[in-house]
Order: sequence, then structure tokens, then C-alpha cells
Amino acid sequence: MTTLTDTPTPAGPSLIDRLATLWRRHGWLLAALLAATLLTINLVAQPNISWPYMLATFAPLAICAMATTPAIIAGRGGLDVSISPMMTFLTIVFCGGLIPIGLGGWIAFPIILVVGAALGALNGAITVWLRLPAIVVTLSMYFIYYGLSMALAPSPLSAGRRSWVGTFAGEFGPFPAALVLILLPVVAWFLLMRTLRGRQLLAVGANDATALASGVPVAGIRIMAFALGGFMAGIGAIALLALVRIADASQATAYTLISIAAVALGGTSLAGGRGGVVGPLLGAACIFLMQSLLTILQINQAWLGIFYGGLLLLAVVLGAALTSRGAAQ
Repeated sequence: MTTLTDTPTPAGPSLIDRLATLWRRHGWLLAALLAATLLTINLVAQPNISWPYMLATFAPLAICAMATTPAIIAGRGGLDVSISPMMTFLTIVFCGGLIPIGLGGWIAFPIILVVGAALGALNGAITVWLRLPAIVVTLSMYFIYYGLSMALAPSPLSAGRRSWVGTFAGEFGPFPAALVLILLPVVAWFLLMRTLRGRQLLAVGANDATALASGVPVAGIRIMAFALGGFMAGIGAIALLALVRIADASQATAYTLISIAAVALGGTSLAGGRGGVVGPLLGAACIFLMQSLLTILQINQAWLGIFYGGLLLLAVVLGAALTSRGAAQ
């Protein structure tokens, strides 16, 4: 006689396991949820928001965060802390260099992007060829860009009231013009990720030894990552000029720390090999909306640093816990 016995059905993955897997695949989801929540609260607290002005104010931070990302994804601790002073230095190149020689029109846009890419590539070349830690090289460049900015523009330089850069603080038809500048790095990253070089960038960040053994030009890819960050910094310089219409050397360090916080908050792996620019964009949105909410509610701005630190710590701890849980599955 055959006896039928019930075989226990294996339990499916728990909710925590599913969240861990989701986090590993889409690290930006936490920042997206937090940004949506903060945006909703902001809209309730202040329904009549001027979207062109709000996005113009947000654009420099958002682009600075995205510009910081490629070097991080390239791995080996590739943190470029010189992006914020590089943006300011590029505004001085525009106001103090291009405008006086008659190149202050739209032709200045691609010139600024090329100069930014060249400065980023210089950071990458020094880091790669001399085999120095990126944080040491870019911190040195941080002080160099800041010093050059102060020397070349001890007082603010005007871009002119009728300069084309002001276009990006207004509207293109029904759309806020600053949105164009914010989306440019996103589009550039999207296109790069659909090329061989984009896939190689992720491979180098994940495991450079394996990538090198597979024939990937690791040194060139890392320099490209820094150059891409400089290219995006050029876009950030235009966004900064659109907002304030001046090149002000005293603002060179304004976005350095909060842009790095935005990258981490957006779920980008600081170890490299994983992430993109959408996460840092959302992380920057969280920081910006938190600052906006504190202003609307007239809360002392001294609390802002505490909120920054708290949000960042929450994101890093939660991300690390979910990543470890996902890896153990």
C-alpha cells in the first residue's frame, strides 16, 4: 500500500528579502519615495509654488550631485570633490574670459562644456597615471579652483542682465527652462549606458582586475568618467549663472558636501560599479525639498544640518542592511 504524505511547501521570500533584492536592483527607490513625500508636504504647505524659479534654484545642486557620480561609479574610491569649485571657476571663465573677447553668446555653451570636460579629464589623468587616491587629487584641485576663482574674480563678475543664460531661469513655452539643464546629464548618461563604453564603466567599477583581464582599457575608462563629471559640471555652471547672473568666487564650495550626501542618499554604491545619475538627482531633490520645507515652516536653518545628517545616516544604514540581506540570499 502506498501512503501519501504531504510535502511541506518551501516558504517564499519574506517581505524584507524582497525589499533587499529590490534595493540591490534599484537603489534609488528610497530616495524617490522620500522625495515624493517631501514634495507633497511642500505643495500642501505652499500651493502657489513658482516652478520656474524653484527648478532654477534646484538645478545647480542637482547637476553637481550628478556630476559627482561617474567618478564614484568607476570605482577605486573615485570621489571627485572638486565639482562645486569647478562649476564656479567655469562661471568665471564665462564672465571674465569669454564675454570680454566677444564669445559670450550661445557659442559659449559648448565652449564651457568642453573646458569642463578637459578639467575633469585632467583630474582623472593625474589620478590614474600617478596612481594617487582620487580624494587627494581632487581635494588638491578643489583648492586650486577655489584659489584661481578668488584670484581672477575677487569681486563678483556680471554675466549681463540680457545674457542668454537668464533664459534657463524662465520658461520654454509651458515648461520651466531649468528642466532642460537638469535633464541634459540624465540624457547623456542614458545614451552612454547604451554604448560599449558605458558597460565597460560599470565593469571597471565592479571589478577592475576582471575588466582588465577582459581587455577593457581600465585607465582610459576611469579618465572618461572624470571627464564626464567635468562635462556635467559645465552644465552646472550654466545653471548657476542662470540663477544668480554673476560669477561669485565666494560660492565655490557651496555644493560640495551636500552633493556628496545626495549621491549617497540616492542609493549609489560608494564602492563603485553600480548606480546612475537618477539616484543622485532624487537624493538632491530630497535635500532641496527638506530645505524648502524648513523655510516655509520658518524653522531655524540651524536644524538643516541635523536633517541632512539624519537623512543620510538613515539611507546609508538602511541601504547597507538591505544590501547585506540581499547578498546573503
